[in-house]
Amino acid sequence: MRTLATLALVLATSTMVLADDAKVKLEYKFAVGDVIRSKVVHLSTVETKIKGSTQTAQSRSISTKNWKIQEVNAEGDATFIHSVENIDMWQKVTDRPEQRYNSEKDEVPPAIYSEAAKSVGIPLAKITVDTMGRLVDREQLGGTPSSESQILPILPGEPVAVGAAWYSPDDITVRTGSGAQKHIKTRQVFRLKSVTGGIATISTETQILTPIDDPMLKVELIQKLTRGTIKFDVEAGRVASQQLDLDETIIGFQGETSVMNYLGRMTEELIPGAPAKVAAVPPAPKAMKEEPKPVAAPKNDKVAETKSWDKLIEGSAEPETFEANEPAAKVASKPERPRVEGVPTLADPATKPAEEEELKLSSPDQD
Repeated sequence: MRTLATLALVLATSTMVLADDAKVKLEYKFAVGDVIRSKVVHLSTVETKIKGSTQTAQSRSISTKNWKIQEVNAEGDATFIHSVENIDMWQKVTDRPEQRYNSEKDEVPPAIYSEAAKSVGIPLAKITVDTMGRLVDREQLGGTPSSESQILPILPGEPVAVGAAWYSPDDITVRTGSGAQKHIKTRQVFRLKSVTGGIATISTETQILTPIDDPMLKVELIQKLTRGTIKFDVEAGRVASQQLDLDETIIGFQGETSVMNYLGRMTEELIPGAPAKVAAVPPAPKAMKEEPKPVAAPKNDKVAETKSWDKLIEGSAEPETFEANEPAAKVASKPERPRVEGVPTLADPATKPAEEEELKLSSPDQD
């Protein structure tokens, strides 16, 4: 019996090793009639220092995203209608009153949120993606057109083992200080970290391939430089949750002593169950609230030393909810991004160092 038990243990251990080395197929799976809802939270703090003057801008946005699958073709390409059921927004800028808007409670939004309010509860876009998550087609139906070329995290076209990496290229168009357009080549790096309980953990990081010396271009790109973790449900074929973080500092964008610190976080979590009541579209107000005039406030050069994303999510409007040296300021308008063509390059981890040396890039962090 002892021999049998030992043999069983050896076999079990062997199976575990094989499972770790085995390849897994990651692909999106959608069916007509599916309604995919998720809670999306955006948090940011931008601090700018120019000629001895410091300004801090904090913002929080909580929304419920709704995707209703209309069609799935033989290749698995899925077409869905994208809408936003509700939004809860907050903003605070140094020496100005805070701004708030909740689509389920407020009938008339502040002027700053008027466009966002018009986008609640209506079809915004008809989007088609393939099983790898690549954008196939987009038709704008309402609201402000999006220039994002990546709707979903990109998945590899072949089965991959833990440790494997794959890439999704992108070409971003930004404007220089003189107004000229410049194309910046980037790529999103994905790496399968583990597969446990049917959930694949994938790390992701943005890499800029085009050399950039102009600090103003870095300001244009700052919101794209994210890194984070994706939890993918292999059997269901969809993202269970993801968190993307951004923590960047740019020096010299407006004079040698100017500094911008940007801290941001985006989290998304799948909502199980039937959809809740969608917020009605706010009626067009006869008189929009005027932007409040700046109110003088004592200058406070000290910044909070403790970080608390949770307080901001819960609705606290206190400036100290963000770490002072944790970034935030007004970022240049989002550049238009052309549609990405082609298949992400599947990389064998064993050949990755040579590839990175060729591109003169540092390899992504590995746990």
